[in-house]
Amino acid sequence: MAREARKLSSTGMYFIQLKGECLFKNDSDKTVFEELLKKYFAQGEVYGYSLSETEIAMVVKEAPNGISMTMKPLTTSYARYFNRTYEISGKLFSDRFKSVPIESVEEKEEFLKNISAKTGKIQKAPQKKTAAKTEKKSDGDNKKTPVKKSEPIAEKKEAEPEKPKRSARKNMPSYLL
Repeated sequence: MAREARKLSSTGMYFIQLKGECLFKNDSDKTVFEELLKKYFAQGEVYGYSLSETEIAMVVKEAPNGISMTMKPLTTSYARYFNRTYEISGKLFSDRFKSVPIESVEEKEEFLKNISAKTGKIQKAPQKKTAAKTEKKSDGDNKKTPVKKSEPIAEKKEAEPEKPKRSARKNMPSYLL
């Protein structure tokens, strides 16, 4: 028998629920999941989420490519990280993720309240980078030593610009990419 198709939201907002026996063994696992959440929902939006040992609950707005195509790399990347870190194999999540379409702002607020009532707390979505932050970075990266026209050619060769630092992505383990 075929499974029922996922119901789509007209607003693009969903309540997402993932379950498993032991999803997080310590706080560093939660940090890794939060980083992956920030990465894969960069084009979408995370309104709030709750992480417990056996359940992940989130209220999100889907990215342009759809909720399924956003959740697939998130769950796969985290499961690969978890299995490699703790040298285990097999399924991490007990079933595919559950999604409930949210059709209004009032429903979204109700789901956020329900998440916080279950766990006693709710994490707010990671903040996206703003244009002001990127301007500061670009100003610092473009430091070049000015060369005067009257200097000999040999000195001009020594005043080469500094090599750019490695990006944070290159320093990340392969299972987070």
